Parts: sequence; C-alpha cells; structure tokens
Amino acid sequence: MKSAAIFSDPSTNAANRQTMNSERPASIYELMREYAILNKLPPALESLTPELGNSLSLLHSCLVESGIEREEADGKPRVAAPPAEINSNHLSHFLVGFLPFNSITAKNDINNALFEIYSFFHWLDKRGIPHGLANLDFTKAVRELSSDQERCLRLSHLLDDETGRVLEDQMEIMDTVTDIFSVVKIEGEFAYLRGRKYAEPFRLRLPSHILCLLEPKDNLDLVLGDTAEKWVLLEAGQVFPDYEI
Repeated sequence: MKSAAIFSDPSTNAANRQTMNSERPASIYELMREYAILNKLPPALESLTPELGNSLSLLHSCLVESGIEREEADGKPRVAAPPAEINSNHLSHFLVGFLPFNSITAKNDINNALFEIYSFFHWLDKRGIPHGLANLDFTKAVRELSSDQERCLRLSHLLDDETGRVLEDQMEIMDTVTDIFSVVKIEGEFAYLRGRKYAEPFRLRLPSHILCLLEPKDNLDLVLGDTAEKWVLLEAGQVFPDYEI
C-alpha cells in the first residue's frame, strides 16, 4: 500500500483548506489532485483532468456523468461534492458501466485502476477524511460487481441495437427525456423505469431477449422519446446494477 507524505506548506493542501473554511469541505477533485501530487502520478494526457493521473481521472469522469455536484473551471467540469457524497452505487457505475463502455476491459487495466482508487480512499482514511465508502468491503464489492459485468455489457449492446430498430420506424417524436433510469418492475412486455429527475415511472416496451436479462433496480443510461402514444428507446448507454451497503 502506498504511503502519503504531507505537504511541507500546510496552507496548500485540501485538508487544511477544509479546516480554514469550515463551511465548505474539500471537494473530491481537490483531494484527488492532492493525492496525485503527493504520489507523483503520471499525467493522463488524453483526459480532461490530466493532473489526476489515469485512474483517478477515469473515476472523476464517471462521477461527473453520475450527476454528482460539480462546477466549471477553465471550461471543464470538476466534481465539487465532498467525498462523503460518494456511495457504493458510484463504484457500481464505475466498474460495471463506465470502464467497459470506455473500452477498458483488459483485466490488468481494470485491476490497476481499482488498486489506485482503493489506495486513494485508504489515504482518505489515514487522513481522517470521511467518505461514503468507509464501511465498504472493497474486495468483496469488486468481486460481486464483476460478476454482473458481462450481463450488463450485453444489455448495453442489445439496448443499443434496439435503438436502431426504433429509428428505422421513423416515428414522430414529440419530446425526449435523458436520464439514468432505475428498473422498478418488469411486467409482461414492459419495463417500468423511474428516472432520477421524475417521480412517475415510464413504461417502455422491450423485446423478450432484453427483458430476460433485466433485473429490478438495474440502472440504465437512456434517452426516451415520447410519440404521444407511447415511450420509445432513442439512445442507450451504460448499464450497471444497484449496489447498496
């Protein structure tokens, strides 16, 4: 496990900035940047946040996609939420949905990314900085989530194929909804999906070969279209299971 030294100038590190400004705890981005500097992580040159190194840049991008609180700096999004707002579903999103969707599927690449992320949260523990994964058995969570990776990746591909079939029908779309939807229930030919931004579920007809792979509480990154008669699938992205501790 990597050990972390403390900056010689305490006014420059995120933990001390949190002490000086008790109204705003240090953000995930600030702490990731401090960790990357202390551990001399090589820059991720193709990332929007190269200063975080490859693995933390990937996690940071995933958190931005998840809808966690963020701010703009130099035209780029930065996670503004403190680490206490991270939860186990963010890990599920990252491992099962985000990494495969970004073509990171080699076991060695995944293990390297997960080790750096584990080391980051262990560093937070050593600093006494609260975070939402403090009670998580990281190894167990990775094992359980990895077992769902193949199913969710297949679902993502099948849903994407279904969007092509829908678009071929050239239906008139009155409105669209973009969200990460959770599967409420599966009934007959329909999946009932609840978005994070909407209270009422959406009823979406799907073919049986997709429904048989869906599970309650699966999270689906979708764009739905309203034809005035029904909801149809226009775009499909990442799929990942609900994972709560």
